[in-house]
Amino acid sequence: MSALLSDTADLAAGRQNVIQLVGVTKSYKSIGVLSPVDLDIRDGEFLTILGPSGSGKTTILRMIGGFTRPTAGKILLRGTDIAQVPIHKRPFNTVFQDYALFPHMTVARNVGYGLRIRKTPAGEIKRRVEAVLGTVNLGDKAGRYPAELSGGQRQRVALARAIVCEPQVILLDEPLAALDAELRRSMQEFLKELQRRICTTFVFITHDQEEAISMSDRIAVMDHGNLVQVGTPQEIYYNPKSEFVAKFFGENNILPAVASGLPPAPSIESPLGRHAATAGQHGELLLAIRPESLRLCDGSDLRSDERIASARLESITFLGASTQLSLSVGASGEHRVKVRVPTTLSTRSLAAGNDVMLRWSEADVSFLPRG
Repeated sequence: MSALLSDTADLAAGRQNVIQLVGVTKSYKSIGVLSPVDLDIRDGEFLTILGPSGSGKTTILRMIGGFTRPTAGKILLRGTDIAQVPIHKRPFNTVFQDYALFPHMTVARNVGYGLRIRKTPAGEIKRRVEAVLGTVNLGDKAGRYPAELSGGQRQRVALARAIVCEPQVILLDEPLAALDAELRRSMQEFLKELQRRICTTFVFITHDQEEAISMSDRIAVMDHGNLVQVGTPQEIYYNPKSEFVAKFFGENNILPAVASGLPPAPSIESPLGRHAATAGQHGELLLAIRPESLRLCDGSDLRSDERIASARLESITFLGASTQLSLSVGASGEHRVKVRVPTTLSTRSLAAGNDVMLRWSEADVSFLPRG
């Protein structure tokens, strides 16, 4: 095993890097579409690359898969640079949004296509195809044609075809985008369970934040060709590192804030009051806090890490099991925050114009650089 791979071992999770992007860029003529990207992809993990259209996420997937060559940088597979290695020599398989199934072939022949190209013996092909169709719950559809299957079944055929050659990494380019909402949720659960069962690294592309949260071990967030944050869903949700991530990844209240003062007691002023500052926080900042992290004071004692602020209730939106409140905060009430609370008898008795008190934990607040 290379020294590079050993040095980058993920000791905390017990996983090593199967793929590393090192300073990878992409330009088309004079137009840069991907700034230098450094990204580690761990053995056996479900990594999602998340971002809006045009953010560069599919460009990264295509470079890993070999469909596009990087302009600069290295793509390391267990320490060996494969940036110039052709597609058919990379131990990866790709599942596309349109499935790319052969309409004139049965399910079994579609799934076994890659094995036939590799000149695998017929008996071995039959055994492996039957096994993988069982894995994706399509054992009874081997003789069907793609046109005779539902969208979810065609997606599972595409997955089976990707799995059967036992690749080191499976690349998935927004494979659920064409499915309706109910089938999409079902396939999300199926995909994650499948990945856990076969213990293969999945690199998944999506622009859907909820999809990324529900499926991923880690998420890499892209914006305008830049990799802006990598972390677990919980880390990115509760500790965004930029205004873009705070706004793009779920709903967030964003408020202006200013850090001032000298040690040992620097502080941050915001429409929610005063907060303790930490090293490196100075000047103009942004405060981010999730709607569900703000609560109405219920008369119970505050914990040592909790803060309170006065607010005026501007509007109430009933959402069924939860209720969303819009409140004005700040000295002159010029700033708005959203609060999402469980619907109870007390929330049902609230009315616009009520003065209320908010409470929250300082641990739920993130301070971000402005701009």
